[in-house]
Amino acid sequence: MNVSAHRAFALLKELAYVRVSGSGAEKQAASRLLEEARSTGAEAHLESFTVPCGKVSHARLVVTEPYVKEYAVTGYERAQSTPAEGLDAEFYYAETLLPVHLQNAKGKIVLMNGRLRRKDYEKLQKAGAAAILTFSGTTIDRPSDTDCDIRKLRETLTEPFGDAVALNLRAADAAEIVRRGTKKMHIELASESYDAESQNVCAVIEGTKYPDEIISFGAHYDSVHFSTGVYDNMSGSVILMELLRHFAAHKPERTLKFNWYGSEEQGLLGSKAWVKAHESELEKHVLMINVDVAAATLGVNIAPVLATEKAVGYVDALMREMGVACEVKLDIYSSDCVPFADKGVPAINLCRFGAPGANYIHDRRDNLKSAYIDERSLDITLQQALYLSRRVVSAASFPIDRVISDEIREKVDEYLFKEKK
Repeated sequence: MNVSAHRAFALLKELAYVRVSGSGAEKQAASRLLEEARSTGAEAHLESFTVPCGKVSHARLVVTEPYVKEYAVTGYERAQSTPAEGLDAEFYYAETLLPVHLQNAKGKIVLMNGRLRRKDYEKLQKAGAAAILTFSGTTIDRPSDTDCDIRKLRETLTEPFGDAVALNLRAADAAEIVRRGTKKMHIELASESYDAESQNVCAVIEGTKYPDEIISFGAHYDSVHFSTGVYDNMSGSVILMELLRHFAAHKPERTLKFNWYGSEEQGLLGSKAWVKAHESELEKHVLMINVDVAAATLGVNIAPVLATEKAVGYVDALMREMGVACEVKLDIYSSDCVPFADKGVPAINLCRFGAPGANYIHDRRDNLKSAYIDERSLDITLQQALYLSRRVVSAASFPIDRVISDEIREKVDEYLFKEKK
């Protein structure tokens, strides 16, 4: 059975719809992937897990001094609600949250630059901000063509540092608020937190010669709000399906586990849940191969390796051998490889990043109409994945040591917010 980028792209088109964590659409996509996996003849099943979700029923922001104007906003999911009558407070633009900014933040509605990272959240909470404002997009966005991002206060923020009121607005509106010298504003937020169910789609092919050596393949199939996620990451998901189809027809010497992870966009929740549920078997895992973003027509091939420089050399040599230009490097990658590396399993990521101006991710432009991905380009990563996997699956002696370098381990610990010992 030969792999087919055409068949893969047809499945991608079928699943080109918004698939947010914990939603019915995500479950629908999982069911379709399960059906396709079973059609290869492989044993496949769903594994469900709980995800923290949120729903915002009302969000409002009105500048009240020195002028009066209401701006469109979205509330952060799982944020703290304001009192029913809302919250009135002074406004402060804290830019990059340097100490001179933070000393002026107490009791104020604080606007900051960039995404709300964990360290920023900690700073604002300790500074006593009354509420947090962020912005998304660019100052030249047209509202008719773009969306105001829907974001979430993840438990990695709220559990250590407490709940907060948080809203997001458009960059152009944030600029106007600052430019016009806003002094005071009124905000309202009604937010609900709840638990929902997400699913991992799992398939197994037993090894014929080394069944106790397991190679794990991964890709996430969920998307963010507004995005059909054809690039991020249905492209990787359909590549994984072709690999499953190939090895179902050509029995591997080592045991292969294929996982399509749900809720990756909410903090790698699917792969974290899988690793936790299968921790007792991880000592048998010799490698994890992850595919996250592919098919960009204009782009570059990247392969971050979470292992050792020796492993980097091996992957780089294979890419040269097959004649594919690919930047192979020892580095962490924000995807489902991280929970495996955390448990000592080496991981290789295969990605094709879109070039500037031809790379739309985490917004409504990640769709087929944007015409920036195609099946020919998807085949580049598909062939890389097939070449690499066939070599390691049938190797007489496994070519990658089960070792994570100190450099990568330190980056993984930082990514997972582990306390330094």
